[in-house]
Amino acid sequence: MADGPDNIDCMAVRQIAPGSAHVWLGTSTGVVSTEEFAVLSTEERNRARTLRGTAAQSYAAAHVGLRQILAGYLGVAPAELELGRTPCPGCADLAHGAPAVVWPQTALTFSLSRSDSCWLLAVAEGRPIGADLETALHADPLRIAALACTPREQALLRGLADPAEQREFFLRCWTRKEAVVKAVGIGLGADLRQIHACPEQRGPVEVRYGIAPGPQSWLVDEPACGPGVHAAVARTADSTGSIQALRYGTVP
Repeated sequence: MADGPDNIDCMAVRQIAPGSAHVWLGTSTGVVSTEEFAVLSTEERNRARTLRGTAAQSYAAAHVGLRQILAGYLGVAPAELELGRTPCPGCADLAHGAPAVVWPQTALTFSLSRSDSCWLLAVAEGRPIGADLETALHADPLRIAALACTPREQALLRGLADPAEQREFFLRCWTRKEAVVKAVGIGLGADLRQIHACPEQRGPVEVRYGIAPGPQSWLVDEPACGPGVHAAVARTADSTGSIQALRYGTVP
């Protein structure tokens, strides 16, 4: 894929080639205007109001961007979109399944991830997709690896002497796993210690994890999002199309 995101009018994008995906990178450094805030649903506005400071700004900006981008594909006004979730494949709960467009009827799938002032939106057509974005690690990777890494991943991490390399290794491992479980639709219900993310290899890599009868294998790519930004996008392993990185708004 490209070295970095391309500039493009989000409202002009209309189609995604079969087996391909679009990945949008945005930031929430600016103030969300009253007009932009109005395109959010009542639930989204209430959620933003429960957050404080930069967290509220980050949430609102990402969800405004999400609606504007999806509206461009679907040819409707951003405020008209009805968003919901698919049932969790593990427990059928609608509260934490994969996000979905409820209206208008569409085959588009998407996954949104936020970290500090950055957000990432992956969009595909007719097949599941998952995305994760991380900009910071505020803990010792050696200490938290036992909660998220397989024994092999932990051993590989301990073999790295440079703290910067440890951080990069752990974030590569984490973002890949999060992208996969989001694509599966189970989210936080997954035991990340059971998923080997091949962090010793550069992407794309194949990661095996799933809940029958859904897909069991995923192709995980790492879009180039700039210094200090770690991202992963998971698609079904039979995805042969490209990933196009796109820029939303002003990205440093």
